[in-house]
Amino acid sequence: MNSIKINSYNLPLIRDIGYIHDSNGIFRHPDRKMEKIHVFIFVVEGAIHVIEDETDYRINKGSYLFLRKNTPHWGGDLYKPGTKWFYIHFYDSPPSESLIEEVEYKYYPQSSLINEDTYSTAVSLPKHGIVTNANYTESKLKNLVALYENPHPLRPLQLSLQTYQFFIELYSNHIEDPQESKNHYIVNQMIKIMRSSEHKLTGEEVATTLGMNYAYLSTIFKKQTGRSVNVYQNELLIEKAIEMFKKNEGNVSEVSDILGFSNPFYFSRVFKRITGVAPTTYINENYRYQ
Repeated sequence: MNSIKINSYNLPLIRDIGYIHDSNGIFRHPDRKMEKIHVFIFVVEGAIHVIEDETDYRINKGSYLFLRKNTPHWGGDLYKPGTKWFYIHFYDSPPSESLIEEVEYKYYPQSSLINEDTYSTAVSLPKHGIVTNANYTESKLKNLVALYENPHPLRPLQLSLQTYQFFIELYSNHIEDPQESKNHYIVNQMIKIMRSSEHKLTGEEVATTLGMNYAYLSTIFKKQTGRSVNVYQNELLIEKAIEMFKKNEGNVSEVSDILGFSNPFYFSRVFKRITGVAPTTYINENYRYQ
């Protein structure tokens, strides 16, 4: 089953949020197909049995499930007596004209620079999972219910914002799960090696340090980050250049030479490709009054 995606630059739109308690275990999940609405369920006590498009999901205490819009789902067994759960019904965020296709957000330690294309991506929420701190999750959901019941005129915007933050926390915890992160761990090690180096490393140097094949490392790095090793190292160098400009540690030519670029013209071309402006323009726009 495909994951629900939320745009990394826009908010899910909340229809309603609530808390339900079936003390006697006499109900089951409703049989329905919600054409425009996604569903999130988090079980506080007991257990819920849901079938979505012929796939069984049993959600126990401390676990959650996302159900996709326009996909049939229905209840299997009756709720376990004493079952308590939260639900969130939400619409997709409005589409962006700039988002031609849904490009997956790349979860990895980035440089301090945030590239424009980062905001034209989508985050695939985990279909289901178990939270590490159920009390904390319950507290967050109680706050969302309280906000939903608050008559404040900005309630829809505040509710969408806080729900988005809640979903991102679930996504982050899922990504950091050791079972999900073998390649992520390798990429992090590559980034650590590149960040600790005083100069730009060749691919072979990175591979030798890790004792692995460079072709393999290059492939998973590009898949995980969306960037080649060379491009990522250029971003780190430009990050260092910006720090040097902030500290007035040299002009464009001097910084280019210190960072090991072949000449100032190539440095300026790389700088503009990454930041969107030439280094002289960047200096004038950001540090002219310092």
